[in-house]
Amino acid sequence: MLKNYLTIAVRNIFRNKLFSFVNILGLAFGMCSALVIFLWVNDEIQVDKFHTNINRLYRVMENQHYSDGRLFTFASTPGPMAPYIKEKYPEIEKASRLTWEVNNLFRFDDKSFYEPGRYADPDFIEMFSIPFNAGNSSTALNGKNSIVISKSMAEKYFGDEDVIGKILLMNTKTPFTVTGVFADMPKNSSLQFQYLLPFQYFFDENKSWLDQWGNNNIRTYLMLRTDATINNFSAKLKNEVKLHNEQSNVELFIQPFGDAYLYGDFENGVQAGGRIEYVRIFFIVAVFVLIIACINFMNLSTAQATKRAKEVGLRKVIGAIPHQLFRQFMGESFLTVIIAACLAVLFLIVLLPFFNEITGKALGLNLLDLRIVMIFVAIVFFTAFLAGSYPAFFISEFKPVQVLKGQLKSGNRASVFRRALVTIQFSLSIILIISTAVVFRQMQFMQNRDIGFDRNNVFYAWLDGDVANNLETVRNRLLSLPGIDGVTAASQLPIDIGNSTSNLSWEGKDPEANILFSVLAVDQDFIQTMKMEMIEGRPFDRNLVTDTANYIVNQKAAEKLGFKDEVAGKDLTLWDRKGKIIGVVKDFNFGSLHNPIEPLILRVPRNDFFCLLIRAKQNETEAAIRSAEGIWKEYAPGYPFKYSFLNQDWEEFYKAEGQRGKVFNTLAILSIFISCLGLFGLSAFSAERRTKELGIRKVLGASVPGLVQLMNKEFITLVILSAIIGCPLGWYLMSMWLENYAYHVEVGLITLIVAASVCLTIAVITVSYHSLRVASTNPAKSLRYE
Repeated sequence: MLKNYLTIAVRNIFRNKLFSFVNILGLAFGMCSALVIFLWVNDEIQVDKFHTNINRLYRVMENQHYSDGRLFTFASTPGPMAPYIKEKYPEIEKASRLTWEVNNLFRFDDKSFYEPGRYADPDFIEMFSIPFNAGNSSTALNGKNSIVISKSMAEKYFGDEDVIGKILLMNTKTPFTVTGVFADMPKNSSLQFQYLLPFQYFFDENKSWLDQWGNNNIRTYLMLRTDATINNFSAKLKNEVKLHNEQSNVELFIQPFGDAYLYGDFENGVQAGGRIEYVRIFFIVAVFVLIIACINFMNLSTAQATKRAKEVGLRKVIGAIPHQLFRQFMGESFLTVIIAACLAVLFLIVLLPFFNEITGKALGLNLLDLRIVMIFVAIVFFTAFLAGSYPAFFISEFKPVQVLKGQLKSGNRASVFRRALVTIQFSLSIILIISTAVVFRQMQFMQNRDIGFDRNNVFYAWLDGDVANNLETVRNRLLSLPGIDGVTAASQLPIDIGNSTSNLSWEGKDPEANILFSVLAVDQDFIQTMKMEMIEGRPFDRNLVTDTANYIVNQKAAEKLGFKDEVAGKDLTLWDRKGKIIGVVKDFNFGSLHNPIEPLILRVPRNDFFCLLIRAKQNETEAAIRSAEGIWKEYAPGYPFKYSFLNQDWEEFYKAEGQRGKVFNTLAILSIFISCLGLFGLSAFSAERRTKELGIRKVLGASVPGLVQLMNKEFITLVILSAIIGCPLGWYLMSMWLENYAYHVEVGLITLIVAASVCLTIAVITVSYHSLRVASTNPAKSLRYE
């Protein structure tokens, strides 16, 4: 019996080549897209899950309360906290501080490279699963001048030699002894580094600001004991900072480290999403595309059902029951899905490298991975059941008396169902097109937005060697060289300011006021070099020595300070340094466009600069870079001249979102293609079914354009209905998505019209092919049809 069913299924596939091809191709593309997205989703969900102690690892977070009603959540914590609370609380088994990623220059013999790494406490290696290839993991970071390096870094500097005990020179002056080699961090680790240095070294070098409970600057990670009660411990830890700093507005809480990657966004102290939102979105979109492919199968299978009517009738007459017929046709659907699945795997093998390039992932179809196998099997069964269940049920319910008497009609119910499916299909496609258009426009908006200063033609370099000690000389020499239009120094990049404080006082300040201000240290030429606009007062003046004690604020800060008249000339004290506000600079974006512009204070310190920003003259960037490199070789001879462009860094901030946008584009195009495949098959069936009717109409005088219009009318009506449904839904969903950005485009009526027009145009072209072919056929041939 099984062999008989299989033989019939294969014959049916070859007998209806066009419809089988459309079904299999549509399912293959749908399954391929779903599989690649589910692989991406699986990879995102598995980030950091490889750590053995993942269920006991936590990061310490801060909720900072301010008098203007705002509450900020940060992962930064005080420098002295980790060792202190480890001793204080028995619930903590291990604790480690960890810095942000730092790029240091390392040299061994004639090999010299910048490497990304971090400073960490010795417990860090024991807390996290970092397999060692050489050295003792429990003691590797005990020495102040120890360094633990990755396997790839070891090979880069030492080849196949035994590296334990080797000396690496950091930043041309400080020797570090290699005490361990660890396996390269997996791609699915949120913490990436090529080396670890002892946190004690970093602490001693920066003790002046790091040894204070009032400063929040590094990350703190904890590994709790297995018997620890999380809620009780959190309650005890909550006010720890206030115990050491009475003026503190900080409340501590802990977040499971396993949640940190996906659930990183907080609003008003409450977890409010993060990357998990994109995981959910892409999962839903992948299901959409798969459903669109399944709809094709259901439509074409039910449309072709009348060709199997006599077979079903005869089987029922000789004793077959609906349940047996249902299994037969489900088996045929499953066979089609299996063929499509094999084709989908081939597509995936070809497309996966391109997908990895777009997303920055390293996904692979590892069939030895049980999770990946389960994902693949789940897709196959979901597709087979969804695509095949209704056609199998529909066909198995044919009445044998009607079939054998030739009284079977296609049925209004089946026709209505097909129309509903086509409408759903194109509604989903229109939603994806709207999403793609809005994401693209938002990405363009962010990259091209006027952020309050001119970031074009500006490159920067971090102050290495003796450049910082000779900053004034370097600046003057650079300004005299070809290609250079302006030079300025700052403590941070103007597009990524991370320092903030509430330690300010000013004239008329409410004693209860506690407001957070961002702070940026700049030299006197910063405003002019970055081409910022002054709203009030003046920029810093190099000829006025008093300006080293003065301040410039942005519009948002002026508003928070609450001055009702002129701001310039008012007294302001920052960190016990009293000065005057000499001007108000126009608000500029110095962080993500997801967030509104925050209040900002600009100050001129004596020696708190870390980067040099150089503006090149128009079309003379290469000359400016050569000039800067020549100066660098004089003042930092042991350092390669490493520079970056400010505009490229701004675009890099939104690289991940741009990658997601490209995936959206691909899925939208694919959904339209799959929908049109189904429409192509349905229009072919409709044209075949109405061949004789069109021949008669043509004999009676109907024109070819009129017949094409008649054939197209039904499908065009369905696409228009899809637009009526899809456009409002697309507008609503994308309006919600845009709320994640403080500065964004609007969805707009034009976007909706374009999305609907694209779908309608493609549908008309798809359907018109069959309509025109049949309408142009000689009426004599049409009337002899069947």
